Amino acid sequence: MYKTFYLCLSLLSGVVLLIIMGLAGYKEVSPEWRGYQSEYKEILIKNAKDNASKDKARTLDIGIQQIYLGGLKRVERCTNCHLGVDNPLTTDAKQPFKTHSDNFLKDHSPDRFGCTVCHNGQGRATNAREAHGVGRGTHWDRPLIPFEFIQSSCAQCHDFEMLKDKGGEKVVKGERLFRERGCKGCHKLAGVGGVLGKTLDGIGSQPVAYFPMRHVEGEKTIYEWMKEHFDDPRNIVLDSKMLADLTDEESDLLTNYVLSVRSEEIPKKYRRIQGMSPEALSKNKEESLYKEYCIACHTTGKDSVYDDVFKSTIPAIMNPAFLKVADGRFLKTVISEGRAGTQMTSWKFDAAGVSDEDIDRIIKYITRERPDEKPEPFGFTRFKSDVKYGEELYRIRCMSCHGEKGQGGVGLNLRNPVVQEKANSEFLAITVRDGRKGTPMAAFGKDGVGLGDQDIVDVIAYVRTVSSKKL
Repeated sequence: MYKTFYLCLSLLSGVVLLIIMGLAGYKEVSPEWRGYQSEYKEILIKNAKDNASKDKARTLDIGIQQIYLGGLKRVERCTNCHLGVDNPLTTDAKQPFKTHSDNFLKDHSPDRFGCTVCHNGQGRATNAREAHGVGRGTHWDRPLIPFEFIQSSCAQCHDFEMLKDKGGEKVVKGERLFRERGCKGCHKLAGVGGVLGKTLDGIGSQPVAYFPMRHVEGEKTIYEWMKEHFDDPRNIVLDSKMLADLTDEESDLLTNYVLSVRSEEIPKKYRRIQGMSPEALSKNKEESLYKEYCIACHTTGKDSVYDDVFKSTIPAIMNPAFLKVADGRFLKTVISEGRAGTQMTSWKFDAAGVSDEDIDRIIKYITRERPDEKPEPFGFTRFKSDVKYGEELYRIRCMSCHGEKGQGGVGLNLRNPVVQEKANSEFLAITVRDGRKGTPMAAFGKDGVGLGDQDIVDVIAYVRTVSSKKL
């Protein structure tokens, strides 16, 4: 009985082995590309305009085609299937025989540039699944780029000034959106930017393993990850702190740009650099810098904003009441040094790569509507303070917004070194007395809540002690 069983098992295994070998042999003698080449040959014969062209089409050899791109150090076999890519006779044909769209091949001939430099994919492959690198079992880090993101490749060789009216409009708009939405407020790029998010240098060249794909709903590719992440950051990375309020079109544009940020450097002979740097495209340097580094958190700067992600209030840095008392030196300190314990990081050159000159330009933009009138002096030094009474007043009037120990909440973090060391008592007293219209900070002086000057002095005296108190 056992002998019969093992005999049957051996015979079955042999049959399976023969089938596998047969399929492998069939693929060798009848590969996918051979069928495409035969079909392409028939299309040429059918579309030939005269007998000479028809005879020439009949002599077309069917066999492996390979292009060696010495300048790019690549070998490509894409034209085994895409034979009609530069043939006007196949303009109306279906893929993979269709002529390349527009007139891009006029300046990007396949024998010099190949296909993968723009389209990605695995150039050495000889079947569609592996060449395109899409789908289960391909394990290719850079599969074929979807058409909506193909312009991300253009920025490898062309600058944004050249691309804006020559087929690269999406990546140009994406780069502008990247700056104007303040992405550098959190992300560092080329040594410049914030530190709350990941550094973006070479992000478009990262392998698939770099990106957490568990929650991606579409194809598990870098392209789909980028798009879905812009659509809803916390749906893709659950603990993401990224703020995103983008339309579907804006997500596409930003995906195009971020995918263009690659680590590979294309050889100089392939590059066509014509115009200005991205920064030069902005007519207003001060406004451009504010948008690039500040707008993501401070928005228009007119109103304070409570950040649900960071659980803290972002101050209204263009509020007239604030600008009345905050001089340029104070603003320079805050921007350069940041505010420890908050998302306001240091923006000085050693930390974020922003020069003193650019910080001064940002301050110029912030203060462009500074009111002419100055606040009434408080005269803080005329008073003697009572810290104990100030603590009582703080708990009654201030704690609900600024926290029990001054750690912040709806109100600002008062323990911060910039508040404790750089904001003088006169500045703080005027702020408490006059408040800041358009923000949660009410006026607590006689014309507001009703505190007297001595009360305000006592509260400030207590605030000066919170930096040393344990939370």
